Amino acid sequence: MGDSHPDSTTIPSADSAPVAPTAPKTATPRPPPRPTLLQKLRYILTRRLRNTAQSVDRSLLRLSALLSTPNGIDVVLCTTGYTLTLVYALGQQVLEKQLAAVATDFADKAADVMLPGETLIAELPASAGIKLLAQTVGSSKAIADVIADYRIFVRMWGMLGLYTWARDTYLSPLPKEATRKEKLLRGTTWAAIASCVLFQVLENGAYAASKGMLTSEAWTGDAGKKRETWWWVWSSRFWAAYVGCEILRLLIERAYREPRVEMAGDGEKEDKLRLEQEKKDSYNARFTWWKDLISNIAYAPMTLHWSIEEGVLSELQVGIFGTIAGGALLADAWRKTA
Repeated sequence: MGDSHPDSTTIPSADSAPVAPTAPKTATPRPPPRPTLLQKLRYILTRRLRNTAQSVDRSLLRLSALLSTPNGIDVVLCTTGYTLTLVYALGQQVLEKQLAAVATDFADKAADVMLPGETLIAELPASAGIKLLAQTVGSSKAIADVIADYRIFVRMWGMLGLYTWARDTYLSPLPKEATRKEKLLRGTTWAAIASCVLFQVLENGAYAASKGMLTSEAWTGDAGKKRETWWWVWSSRFWAAYVGCEILRLLIERAYREPRVEMAGDGEKEDKLRLEQEKKDSYNARFTWWKDLISNIAYAPMTLHWSIEEGVLSELQVGIFGTIAGGALLADAWRKTA
């Protein structure tokens, strides 16, 4: 027969059906091992070192930017010089007290073995602490003097900056409808320029004479020394006049300050950015005003001190006022490098 037949007509039962492979059991996840104390300390130390390195890097970049301008250099040297003057004055007081205490103690002990009318001359060895303090005091004074001399020297060509200041002021006259505030500020500006010019001329002459640059008969001998002192004193008086002009300018700005109006935005991105910029500008203006006020108030007694031959301040007071004045200027200059 031509028909083909299956080899088996048996119907497969359920028992004979192919069995599906059993899925493997999923392993229970285990929590990661807890870090050991050493690993925690290593992580904290690494993070601290990284943050410190980043902070030092930012500070060095800002310091580089600060010292890249003549004004920045002068501010740093001003603060450093007066701070060293303060260190010198404080160290000198401590040193004198320690030496007096040693001498008093030695005299009390020697009084018990000396006869009335006897004189004792002795050379006492200084302790390591007294030697270190004396070296610190001497170095502070020497560095402060070098900084002061350098700052006066680089100011010798400051007349060019004063010329630019006067020229810009002259070429920007006030409009006819100028307010009273603008007129007062312009008057204080011209007064400040005049006082700075006179200060600079007199200081340059006195400094040149002190360094032996002026050798004419008028600048030699007792007469020349007297003239040099006179120029130093009057240069400080015109510096005092400039400081007075600056304080007056600040008072005028505060007296005629326009009230700040809060502008409410409608929530748009541009309005938010504008409000943030206005707040930033307002903060910068307040910071600058207070910086100028603090520095000039601190400079005022120093200008009076050098305006009198005998002086009115001690070395300690000069260091305190100078550090405050320089510190205020340095804080503003450092803030601008951010």
